[in-house]
Amino acid sequence: MVGDHDETDPAQPHLPRLAPAVAAHHHLLLLAADVEPDEVEALVVSLVVGARWTTPASGTLPGVLDLLPDADRHSRATLTGPWGAAATRGPLGLPDWVETIFVIDVDAERSGPAPTLAGGYGPLLDAFGPEHPEGLERQVLDVAHACARRLAGALRVTTGVLVEPDPGSAVDLAVHAPTWLEPDTLAHVLEAALPGLVLLPGADAVAHHGHHLDGYGATWHHRGADELAEGADHVVVEVEAVEVLPPALRTAAWTSAGVLTYALRWIDGDRTPTSRGGLRRRDDARASIERAAVALHGAVGGEILDEDGFLVAPDQLADHAR
Repeated sequence: MVGDHDETDPAQPHLPRLAPAVAAHHHLLLLAADVEPDEVEALVVSLVVGARWTTPASGTLPGVLDLLPDADRHSRATLTGPWGAAATRGPLGLPDWVETIFVIDVDAERSGPAPTLAGGYGPLLDAFGPEHPEGLERQVLDVAHACARRLAGALRVTTGVLVEPDPGSAVDLAVHAPTWLEPDTLAHVLEAALPGLVLLPGADAVAHHGHHLDGYGATWHHRGADELAEGADHVVVEVEAVEVLPPALRTAAWTSAGVLTYALRWIDGDRTPTSRGGLRRRDDARASIERAAVALHGAVGGEILDEDGFLVAPDQLADHAR
């Protein structure tokens, strides 16, 4: 376990103090004061099969959340925390809102120099320069990044770069369910949420002629089905059988008979807009996708997952999509 055990954070005396020299050599999950350790655990467990506390947080001692509790001990992947951020915030230049920290302990695995891409590889990989994390380190960072986005937190990686994902950038949803909808039934279910939904050519014909249909798709433009202008952002619906069960669904009894996924994806839209117009477009797309997810869930049951693989409550979406 990392950090100082004999001192507490003066701003949060119920939390142990994290030494800046230790923090600087680890990836860090940075969170606000209102995030509880149980929230972090719930998110990690929903993405990582078998993850569990091997040392629960107690008093002024941090807990250890092991992501590889049954694996070969030559590998390690843990989140240790929560730690108080007061002693670390200034030396590491952390944002003022950071109050608690989880230390990510995983061995570095890096690629060779990656080819230069005009748009980069995304904020997380770009934070490492040309040699990107891979293998177990990449998997752990992806989980931590997903948690940071869901909890409105951030990551500080060992290069010193702060990665602060925009919670609003997670727009896509997927309904996973045991029930298959024929294309015309899907169009009917989504008529109110996505008016003018257009089934991709061939799906209707295959279904109506009695042939087996393994999957199909549909598309919808948020300005109306007659305005599918080239380059305009739109929503696609993709229906297919699930081959690999998402970890968040592993304990659901209904999955034993097979799972269908109804994926709702926003295409060609700016996920991190800076203009008011861009934010409005993203909000409109999110509201449409949320209405569609609620409608689908009402028709087929199952569960709704966001694009990071976390469970989403239908009633929460219903409130947001009004």
